Amino acid sequence: MRVAIDATPLIGIRTGIGVFLEGLLDSLNELREQEDVIEIAEYTLSFSAPLRVYTRGTWVPLPAAQAPVIWKIFNAPKIERFLGGIDLVHGTNYVVPASTAPQVLTVHDLSFLDNRFVEKSFGRRLHRSVQNAVQSGATIHTISNFVAEEIRNKYQASDVRVVYPGVAQRTTASPSRTPTIVAVGATQKRKGINDLVQAFEIVAHVNQEVELKIVGPPGDSEQEIDTCIRALPAKIRDRVHRIGFVDQPMRDELIAGATILAHPSHYEGFGFPMLEAMATGVPVVTTTGGAIPEVVGQAAVTVTPGDVQELAAAISDLLENENSRSALIASGLERSQKFTWAATAQEMLALYTSLT
Repeated sequence: MRVAIDATPLIGIRTGIGVFLEGLLDSLNELREQEDVIEIAEYTLSFSAPLRVYTRGTWVPLPAAQAPVIWKIFNAPKIERFLGGIDLVHGTNYVVPASTAPQVLTVHDLSFLDNRFVEKSFGRRLHRSVQNAVQSGATIHTISNFVAEEIRNKYQASDVRVVYPGVAQRTTASPSRTPTIVAVGATQKRKGINDLVQAFEIVAHVNQEVELKIVGPPGDSEQEIDTCIRALPAKIRDRVHRIGFVDQPMRDELIAGATILAHPSHYEGFGFPMLEAMATGVPVVTTTGGAIPEVVGQAAVTVTPGDVQELAAAISDLLENENSRSALIASGLERSQKFTWAATAQEMLALYTSLT
């Protein structure tokens, strides 16, 4: 079976979508080496990719923003024009090409429908792309049951499949001697990093040693977060470290050195940093936003999204209670083992096979 897969999210700085795609491709390639049941044809959907001297697989010279409209109106050019014969095409980032083969579209979440979190024109573009795919008969894949139900309700989609991502095995945590709270991810509005900075001020007034590290590339809330940090009292501000994008080994090292991984998101379709922390043996404080309860189960402390006082109390309690941290570490390690890339590959292959 020859499957075309959109590898565009692997270009540039990795977000959660890139983490998902890299894990999926690696696990499918491992499966291919073991069983020789799938051939992957990667493609890059970008008009300007060659200017950046980097593509994955075959270059499809269409602008990603306009491609869904072009394919909706003309049902062309079909992806086979660039890749040759395929049995299925998988659009991994909200856009699936025109094709004579069955189509799968991955919708990671529906945050684009909330004007609090994304710019309106961007949200409308993604909405139209998902809507067009559903109307054309594409099978929708998503990464949690929470988002699957959202898609069914919003788009009246009849064929929505859930295949969870996995999490790679990691080295055991080696917490810093200084109590450290780490948050990982792009500074998008929905991630709630402003809430965390405000909560940290409350925690830091009581705990004179605790530090906060914010790790990840800048997002649409970067300026607000910077303003929020600068508004802190000087002695507390000095304990906040804005660390930008780092490579995966450094990301793993920062998580492993955390006393607590804080993930105060208002809405998540999944939430990779939480599972990465659990797999490392780091306790997690997060929220009940979106699919988070489905992912963490009872293996994390959860609070109401946007409730700064509740977030501060949860962090303070966990910092002060070693027994609670130990219990969460044990349950987190057990929980993380339920999410493996090998299982993701097998289930995704089963999805593909059911459509061909």
